[in-house]
Amino acid sequence: MKLRKPIAVLLMLVAACTKPGSHTSPVSYEPRAFYNALFEPETGILHGAGQDYDSYLAYAGQTGSSLFPIIYMDYIGLTRSVEKIDEWGQDLRAELENLPPDVMPQIGLNLTAGNDDGSGQDESIVQGMYDAQIDAFIAALKALDRPSFVRIGYEFEGDWNGYKPKTFVAVFKIITRRLRDRQVNAATVWCSAGGSAGFVPWEKLETYYPGDEWVDWWGVDIFSPEEITDPRLVTFLKKADQHQKPVMIGETTPRYVGVTNGEVSWNKWFRPFFQFMYQNPQVKAFCYINWDWAYWSEKLGFGWHDWKDARIERNEYVRHNYINELKSELFVHTSKK
Repeated sequence: MKLRKPIAVLLMLVAACTKPGSHTSPVSYEPRAFYNALFEPETGILHGAGQDYDSYLAYAGQTGSSLFPIIYMDYIGLTRSVEKIDEWGQDLRAELENLPPDVMPQIGLNLTAGNDDGSGQDESIVQGMYDAQIDAFIAALKALDRPSFVRIGYEFEGDWNGYKPKTFVAVFKIITRRLRDRQVNAATVWCSAGGSAGFVPWEKLETYYPGDEWVDWWGVDIFSPEEITDPRLVTFLKKADQHQKPVMIGETTPRYVGVTNGEVSWNKWFRPFFQFMYQNPQVKAFCYINWDWAYWSEKLGFGWHDWKDARIERNEYVRHNYINELKSELFVHTSKK
């Protein structure tokens, strides 16, 4: 079990003072669409962060108790041992017990056997080789006893995962059916890799789609600055609207930009990112990855060494302006301290 920082300690770290700056909060945004999906806010955007416990706490220590993120990002691989999945569930439960009671976990459920090496196990999952792990995952989720989001096989079209459309769809249905049969309070998210996979044509993307009856939310991950303004991202949002599904930005971080250049970083990534959210009413949740990517690249063995430092606390210009944006009435934060 990992050591926990209680919420009282976190709030002692909150930055109480706000330095004056040149940025002002947005004056207008498109009213949100509402599709009546599970856990969907009627008029706002759920505010989330992660993607590990300490990074979440550091981020929330900057935003403060009044802007505390209501979504907490976490991850687990379905191909891990039952014992590891049980331990993960215990750890997540302990972490959530130290957070406000309305914080919702957003769980990335990985279906591969390696690190971005194309080792998708979707076919093996369909064959029943991981049924015990599915049961362990569902039991862990049910024990949380709070609303949760599950991005099943997130970034499904990315070649680094290696999923095949037919078996991915089958896995999505298997897991969703078992979540519903066990009456787990979880919303399923069909999450695309977006620009990281090259914005594959819709005709290919939809071959991975399980069907509206199996999906509660659509999701898309946004990283490099050019992705934010790519028209194919807007096309994805329009398709979500046609299917009457709210969109979660499941992962987002200023890849290759970071925060350390202050105003330059803000104008290159953060400003267009917030404008993107304001202009697209299908967006109903976002989850910011508050990481030093070089550190995590070394720690976890992924090729993230040049993604830069995305921690908002590392630059006062970015931190101040970021918090100003979050003060918009559009964003939904935790309401229970």
